[in-house]
This record gives sequence, structure tokens and C-alpha cells, in this order.
Amino acid sequence: MLHSLLPKAHTKTLALPLLGSIADGFDDWLAVNGYTAGSRRYAIRMLPHVDNDLRRRKVRTVSELNHSTLHVSWRHLIKRFPMNAGTVRSLERYLTATGQIAADFKKTVAQSVAEKLSDEYAHYLREVRGFAIHSVANHRRVSHAFLEHLGRRKVPLRTLQPKDVEGFVSQAGKRLCRGSLQHAIAALRGLLRFLALDGRVLPGLDKQIDTPRLYRLEQLPRALP
Repeated sequence: MLHSLLPKAHTKTLALPLLGSIADGFDDWLAVNGYTAGSRRYAIRMLPHVDNDLRRRKVRTVSELNHSTLHVSWRHLIKRFPMNAGTVRSLERYLTATGQIAADFKKTVAQSVAEKLSDEYAHYLREVRGFAIHSVANHRRVSHAFLEHLGRRKVPLRTLQPKDVEGFVSQAGKRLCRGSLQHAIAALRGLLRFLALDGRVLPGLDKQIDTPRLYRLEQLPRALP
């Protein structure tokens, strides 16, 4: 219930011109689908910005919403709220699951899981670990790519093995320089530690990833032609 989640601020959320009528149901759906209380607050507090953006697009009722409009809204909001715009995707899944908008068969379950977990991880980094916005954005990007990689290969988190992680790192190494790959592996290790906190993956996987070595002064100074 929204009242128990935000005792002092729930009335403002329920009074939103467009999304107020579904805010309580959206919060219940988040809880049923495994979102933590912190992640739910993070999503509900973003609703006023989503509501305002959708109304700017001439949407007056929830029944007028569709996947195309929500996608355009997400593309716009992610520029202003890079860590919070995932709420639009969660809202879209809620509206689809409850039959308020038609299902979009172009979207896969794997993508939905990737978005949900990467958003949850980004919230954890920001609210618990206190990471800077640009650092959170980088970690979210890597975690989303990794989770989509697992989804395409139908690898459940509970059976994740070091070889599955190394497969992703090997692919990333083909397009990233050693410095960028080192940052990506650091973000991946953080995600694996986060998922191991409540047993979603086996503990210790983060320690089994090889990382490229970088050496000081290994390249010529950039000032030299």
C-alpha cells in the first residue's frame, strides 16, 4: 500500500492528474514482483515527473497510453534523470500486466528482467553506496548489457557460473580497449556482489574474473606525434 510506503507524501502522489489513479496499484505490483521498499520509493517519487511529461504529450487519461508514447517519454526523461527514467519502463510493464495497455510482443522477458535488475542495482549504488551520477550510469549500462547477455543465452542467475561471466567479458574485450574493459569488469564485479547479497547468484563469482593489467607509462605521451 502506498500509504505505508510514503506515510507523509502519498496524498500528493495519489493527486497526480494522470497517474494518481493507478499509483497505488503500481506500488502493489512493484511489491508483488520483488521490488524492495527502497526501489519502490525510488519509482513512486519519479511518478510526478513522468506524469508531467506525459501530459505535455497531450495524454489526458491512462486509457490513451500506449507503448510508443511511453517509449518516447522514457527517451526524453533519461536525458534529465539518467538514474530514474527506468520507472517509465516499470510502469509500462505494470500497465501491460494489468491489461490497461496491449502487450508489445517485440519486448522479451529477458529485457524486462535486465531493466528491472539494472535499475535496482543503480538505485542501490546511488542510495546506499553514495556513488556519483556518472559512476552509477556506467555501472547501470554494464549491468544491463550483462543481464541481457544472460537473457539471450537463457542462463538463469541461480545457475550462473564463472564460464558464463567470462563469455561476456570475452565479447566485451573485442570492442573495448584494455582501460575501458578494466572499468567494465569493475562494474560487473560490483553487480555480482550486489546479486550475491540475497543469494540471487553464488557468492565469490566477482573474484573469479580475470582483468586486464595496465602499466604506468606503457604508452608514448600523447603530446608526441
